[in-house]
Amino acid sequence: MAHDGSLASLIEDWIVTQVAALAPFADGLVEPFRGTTVQSGEQLIDEMTANRNPYAAVLFEGDTPRELEEGQQGYEPTFGIYIVVQNEREGTARRGDGTTPGTNLIRDLMRNALHDKEPALGVNGYYADRTEFKGVKVVFQRRDAFILRAEVSVRESPSA
Repeated sequence: MAHDGSLASLIEDWIVTQVAALAPFADGLVEPFRGTTVQSGEQLIDEMTANRNPYAAVLFEGDTPRELEEGQQGYEPTFGIYIVVQNEREGTARRGDGTTPGTNLIRDLMRNALHDKEPALGVNGYYADRTEFKGVKVVFQRRDAFILRAEVSVRESPSA
């Protein structure tokens, strides 16, 4: 995936790879968030649900500094993963139906794939060495589609 070579972009790519390897995403689409030009939340939902199912978009959302020994500073960037799950049968987008996974199973799989992992990525004097899965929230729901926001933070430290 083309990007600017930043550690945040490398981590986004790493997250995309981890999510894309999950069975429910075998026929779906997982990508770094490409941005949007829409003007309303409703238009954004329409844009996101127009993708293959399930769909996931990963983006760096910000970071928090943390003090380290000897006056050094590390960071804990937060990455949002927006996951769209659709199913025409009422109620199955959330709980699945035996053949199509729902958001509840995707939550479990995301946690297992992203919590307490070692991306082992480094660039520009910093190293991403440990992930923490911070959970999932439903940010939009209707009978046939749910959008989740999963949050992952990554511990970044100065390279040795």
